Amino acid sequence: MRLVRLRWADGDRIAFRGRLSLTEGGGTVLDVGGALILFDLADPPLPEGVDGSWVEVRVARGHVAVRPYGV
Repeated sequence: MRLVRLRWADGDRIAFRGRLSLTEGGGTVLDVGGALILFDLADPPLPEGVDGSWVEVRVARGHVAVRPYGV
């Protein structure tokens, strides 16, 4: 099991920091210290040139869920 440290920001948000990768199928993966977080993105698509960028994603604590996923 890999532990990932999350930083609480502004008391009501979680900040994930890592390297963003785009998949061939249009998915997005955030690598946070070797742990991969999969994202489903809505429109509009991400701008060109973001693949491989370092990013911070902030999410309201009440909107984060962890679910098992098999590859």
